[in-house]
This record gives sequence, structure tokens and C-alpha cells, in this order.
Amino acid sequence: MATIAKIKTASGFKYKAIIKKAGKPIKSKTFTRKGDARTWASRIEADIEMMDALGYAGAGLTLLELSPEYLAQWHNKDKSNQIQRVNYWVDSLGKHKLVDLTARIIKAQLKKLDDKAPATSNRYKAVLASMLHYAVVEGYILLNPVASIPDKPLNNKVERFLSDTERSALMDACKESTWGLMHLLVMMAVTTGMRKSELVNLRWSDIDFEGCTAFVRTSKNGEPRILPLTNSVMTELARFDKDNGLLFASLIKPEKPFCFTKLWYRALRDSNIEDFRFHDLRHTTASYLAQNGASLLEIADVLGHKQIEVTKRYAHLCTKHKEQLINRVFNSISL
Repeated sequence: MATIAKIKTASGFKYKAIIKKAGKPIKSKTFTRKGDARTWASRIEADIEMMDALGYAGAGLTLLELSPEYLAQWHNKDKSNQIQRVNYWVDSLGKHKLVDLTARIIKAQLKKLDDKAPATSNRYKAVLASMLHYAVVEGYILLNPVASIPDKPLNNKVERFLSDTERSALMDACKESTWGLMHLLVMMAVTTGMRKSELVNLRWSDIDFEGCTAFVRTSKNGEPRILPLTNSVMTELARFDKDNGLLFASLIKPEKPFCFTKLWYRALRDSNIEDFRFHDLRHTTASYLAQNGASLLEIADVLGHKQIEVTKRYAHLCTKHKEQLINRVFNSISL
């Protein structure tokens, strides 16, 4: 049974359509026009009647309960990234029943991914869309709420990276952090180009102190890789006690990574750096390499890019270096 409530607002009146079942409100939506509220309510009521008539299979199914059934489709595929993204949605929205998931709820959760690159956020959204599409196909729900949410626009310009002054200020701020590993974490991020997920999952057993390398067991592209560590990083690593656990372990739950988000933002504030994400340290690595003569193929190898197209955003920096090199060499030669 639907009711339309007239609500007074600062700009006039709005109309709230409320759908009830067994006397309890189960869905609602607000409109500026009463006719739109009635149309929406009629459609939702018709959907509910259809679901009841068909013995609606997903009435009490949660996203958590759907996830293993959904992932079973991927038994013949590499699903490491898929599992990671499915787990994100299970951890954040797993307790929600499929019928209760709305575009508004999903948008609010996607907002929490704003610190990630737009392409990454879009991949997380695509996984949830795929899960709920599967639920539609299986008859658990009638509509996929993700379908109405647009992708984030992709910005292909060269990403933000630290200037020499900013880098010096940030490293000084990290040395003063109340978390003793902040300086090491940021130093490794800048000198290796590792992703945040790769860094926080590093274990002491992944560090080769003789070979001065770090072994990344599982990267974003699904392949392990070995990265060289600078002398300064090795010196910093030697300051800490070594065990078989995580390098950057939580002080409360050692099997989990330390959550350094607040301390990261504090370091940025203390060093007067604005408009900068932790992921931009990776772009800083690539930019420094490009400006110091590394080729696109070399940068792709360091960052673990499978496709050179992803690395081409740094091409103009490589060109700038070549221009400086040519001018330095040939301007001193009489021709």
C-alpha cells in the first residue's frame, strides 16, 4: 500500500511516496511533483505484486550470501582482482538485502573511493554491477540499481607529482610522525612505484637484504614482480626488528596492515601540500624516472604496467628530457 505525503520545504512543497508492506514502510522516494510520486509508487507496487506472485527468490538474500554463488562462475579464471573488489562490497554492504540496495546507498559507498583513481573506482562499480546483474538473471531482484549510476570521467592528463621542495617537506613531516614507519613507507612508495595495496601487504620475508630487492607476491595485473630497493631504503629497513609478519603491521591486529590514513593527511598538512593523494606517490616515481632519462618501456616495467598505453601519459616528460639532453650537448658544438 502506497501513501503520498506532502512535505513543506524552504523552496515550496515536495511529495514523498512511501511503500508499505504488512503495515511497515519498505521503500520511499521524494519528488517535486505529486504525479511523479504516484507513478513511481504504482510501478514499485506492481513490482512487489509480481515478486510475490512469482514466489520472489531474493526476498531475504543479502549481498554477503550472494557473493560465493557469484564468484563460483569464475572458477576457471584468474579472479584475484575480482575477489578483492567483491570483498570490498561484502565488507561495506554485505548485510544489506539485495532488494534494499538502492542507487543512493551505492553512490554513498562509491564516494568513499574518491581517494582512488577514477578508473579504479569505475572497476569497483563494475564488479558490483556484475554481481547485481547476476542477481537479476537468477531472479533474485528485478532491477539492477547500479545501472543508473554513471562512471566517473577519466582524466588522462599527467597526474600530480611532488616537486623537489614538496618532496623534501613531506619526508621531513613523515620523520616527525607518531608512527615510526611512516618515513619508510613513503620512501619506499617514491623509490619503487609500488601501489598502496602492494606496500601494505609486504612481509619481512619478501625483503631480500642481500640482493636489496622486494618481492611483490601479487600485483594488480596478477603477476608477481621483483623491485630493487635503494641504499637509503635498505638503511632504513635495517633500523627495525625483523619477523615473519607484515612490514607495516597494525599495532592492535598484527595480521592486518596498519591504517595510516589520518597520519598521512597530517603529514600532508604539516608539509603544506595540497591536492595530493597517496596514489600520486606512484605518479611521482614515474615522473622522476621520465625526467631522468628512463624510456616508457622502463617506466612500464617498474610500475608493472602490462600495456604501454597506460604509461604514455608520461611521454611528454621523456620528450622534455631528450630536448634538454640535445640542447646541452649540441649547443656547445659549432656546426
